[in-house]
Amino acid sequence: MSRAIRKLNRASVKAINIPGRYGDGDGLYLIVKKSGRKSWLYRFRLNGRRRDMGLGSVSLSNNIDVVRKKADEARALVQAGIDPLEKRETEVEARVEEIERRYTFAEIIDLFFKSKDSTGYFRTEQTRRRWYFCLTTHAKGLHSTHLSKITTKQVYRVLEPLWMIKTETASRTRLYIEAVLAWAIAMEYRDGPNPAVWRGNLDQLLTPKERVKPSKNHAALAWQDIPKLMKQLRSLKTPASYLTEFIILTAARSGEARGAVWDEIDLEAGVWEIPAERMKMKRPHLVPLVGASRRLVERAQEFPHETIVFSNPRNRRVFSYNAPMVTLRKLGYHDITTHGFRSSFKTWALEATNFPTQAIEFALAHETKNTVERAYIRGNRMFDKRCEVMISWDKFCAS
Repeated sequence: MSRAIRKLNRASVKAINIPGRYGDGDGLYLIVKKSGRKSWLYRFRLNGRRRDMGLGSVSLSNNIDVVRKKADEARALVQAGIDPLEKRETEVEARVEEIERRYTFAEIIDLFFKSKDSTGYFRTEQTRRRWYFCLTTHAKGLHSTHLSKITTKQVYRVLEPLWMIKTETASRTRLYIEAVLAWAIAMEYRDGPNPAVWRGNLDQLLTPKERVKPSKNHAALAWQDIPKLMKQLRSLKTPASYLTEFIILTAARSGEARGAVWDEIDLEAGVWEIPAERMKMKRPHLVPLVGASRRLVERAQEFPHETIVFSNPRNRRVFSYNAPMVTLRKLGYHDITTHGFRSSFKTWALEATNFPTQAIEFALAHETKNTVERAYIRGNRMFDKRCEVMISWDKFCAS
């Protein structure tokens, strides 16, 4: 057809707001949705079959002149007996295959970490190290494989030798492989389904981890034995022992205590305010500093550091994850974990006191599962009552 029949121009495209389809001629249409979104459509018929080809949304870079050129190119293909939709799909597939051939799994791991590091994806350096170790060690069998060649069977072969021996590690590795491949698919580095997903895929080849090895809770010291441990800890008088004692007295997670900085501490008010970004549940948390926990913070000033409350005097950095564990081993406690002290605290509070269960849960920075309660309990989350709980815990630990 002649170009003269082209009915639309830039001004009319901008002015049209009523939902509908507006023809420009030669099968090119402006589509206006009820939402106000505008897009382009080229309609053609080939081999007796009508086909609709989207040409993108209306934008400054995709204006009517640009779209007419796209439609002309598609129209020329139709006249030559070629389906422009099938040609476009073939070109996309070829482009994806080219990218998949370009990157191996090892190279995608590097790109994945660069992307996630730039967005602060990993909450702690320890978490990042765990991901990196699993992906570079346990998933090494996939490293030289190009993305397009990674199959469910290959992922299975990587996981299977470890699955029955170190089930939890193997399960984490599978999860991390799935995450890397999901990122690659989202970035259009790979096409098709994710071969590392569990449901309806690897669950047909691997035994569920719950049936291989029942999950264990963190090994905890019986609450009745806490005072004896505290007496031993207080005899050491080292920065690491102060940190370990602080973890027990505050019922905090190890990472929260090790990462405590002076800006979070208000000694005058007796409060340690942990920001949301350092908390597991991503909620700010107030910890009462009473009795010995307060004195420990005051004592930490004897080992001054510009930012860290309990710093390692050897390197002036945050203590490692293993520091409290090493301290416990020195005292002969080989079968307990630092995280287990939170369990000791909770068991003591439930068995030896009459404090409200919700106050105990809030002291552990746990979120209430009842959505109605969650809607009503706001503000300082029973801080006054939690102060009473921690004072009682402090006295028990010193008993």
